[in-house]
Amino acid sequence: MQKIQTSALRFVDEQGRTRIFNGMNIDDKLVDCTAFRYPLDEAFFKKYRANGFDLIRLAVTWQNLEPKPEQYNESYLQSLDEIFALAEQYGVYILLDLHQDLYSQNDGKCVGDGAPNWAAVTDGAKPRMPLFVWADGYFLGRWVRKEFDHFWNNTPVLGKGLQDRYCDLWQMLARRYGNSPALFGYDLMNEPFPGSCSNRMFIRLVSGVAKTVAFNKKVPRGKLFKAALKRDTRTILDCIGGDVIRDAVRKIDPLEAKFDLEKYSPFLNKTTAAIREVTDNGIVMMEQSYICNTGIKQSAPPITVNGVREKNQCFGPHAYDFSVDTPLYQYANASRVKAFFGEMRRTQLRLNVPVVVGEWGGCSDNTDTSWFPHAFELLDFFDEMQWGQLYWDYHGDDMDAPLMTMLSRTHPVAVAGEIIRYGYDRETDVFQLSFNAGEAGESLIYVHKPFVIPDELDYSIIELYENGASLIGVKTDAGKNNITIQITK
Repeated sequence: MQKIQTSALRFVDEQGRTRIFNGMNIDDKLVDCTAFRYPLDEAFFKKYRANGFDLIRLAVTWQNLEPKPEQYNESYLQSLDEIFALAEQYGVYILLDLHQDLYSQNDGKCVGDGAPNWAAVTDGAKPRMPLFVWADGYFLGRWVRKEFDHFWNNTPVLGKGLQDRYCDLWQMLARRYGNSPALFGYDLMNEPFPGSCSNRMFIRLVSGVAKTVAFNKKVPRGKLFKAALKRDTRTILDCIGGDVIRDAVRKIDPLEAKFDLEKYSPFLNKTTAAIREVTDNGIVMMEQSYICNTGIKQSAPPITVNGVREKNQCFGPHAYDFSVDTPLYQYANASRVKAFFGEMRRTQLRLNVPVVVGEWGGCSDNTDTSWFPHAFELLDFFDEMQWGQLYWDYHGDDMDAPLMTMLSRTHPVAVAGEIIRYGYDRETDVFQLSFNAGEAGESLIYVHKPFVIPDELDYSIIELYENGASLIGVKTDAGKNNITIQITK
């Protein structure tokens, strides 16, 4: 496997080729586990590759890795060892994600995951189960805010600061997997939450949405009123489109900037420095806070180690429609989600780093195809941005599910130059790629079905999969190159 590094907005391999990564989130939010929850065996990896995937965001929790202070879960780590070994064998990269939702499960008292109970300091606030959806704990749960406050403040627990213990955990993982050829990098914390300062953010969010609906001329209030009378949920949701999102959330930006600059950025720098004490291998992924998933501006600067910019860092934004985790997801509006990701594009350009979308999708039933038009719009947007993507999430049997008819698609894997544009037209079944090359080389393209390619192109089939897909290599010259592939039924 080739070592992956970053160069401005691109991921590059050892041959200098631009890499575009595609894959899925595979998570283990269960507690008290002795092994990773899914058996990611050879059969899995064969199908994963056959569907065109080459990256896994492997979501593991502090709870499972360090159930007791400074006592790491060796049997669990051995199951991760096996995953890394098979990933290397099948050419799949691993992005290690220390995952959390609501900070902790709090010994089973809430639906969260992440930190072990011994690292969850609530100041007496009582955890509880959700009133509406799992995420309401972020806005209604005093215990969650307290836990995050103590984490950001590095409160000592058993004589050592919480962040210091977290850095120790990352150092252990870096020692164990930092030299694995399958290692892509480190996602330092899933969707970090600001803590108690989120109270003011939430108030401004509600106020901003209300004022936008009441006064913003882009909102069709007549249509909205009629839809409300008819209880037409889809039309109601569609009246709040992507063109008004920034107007609704803009006043939260200063509060988010304060958190990003005073709490989040120092955490990123500190944790990265801890990893770099162990290894220079692996790309460090910055996320945005949970609050920023709705298009609020992210203000954290690039990661630095001892005042020097980290050379291998990327951005891993997340975004879902408002209706995620509810039955209304069938009405998901792609214009809203693209507006969220549009703000994240501005963050990418400010940071000058490449992107793999860390989470998107979120359909609770991976056999449901009714929302695929929404998904296709987002995939096309990612292609336009030249972003890789990691779908949320794997349910254990998805390699043969209808979901693959959406996710498994023709796309560039390694391009011998700088990409101008690429995309797959589902109506004509034509894939096109244009790029500029400084010298002759070979580009790799995953093709999800049988195909025909112009005779003048010099290509070979590198891997042929049982599902009829293939990985092809196309030899190209210096200068501008155009590749067109016709998919056949």
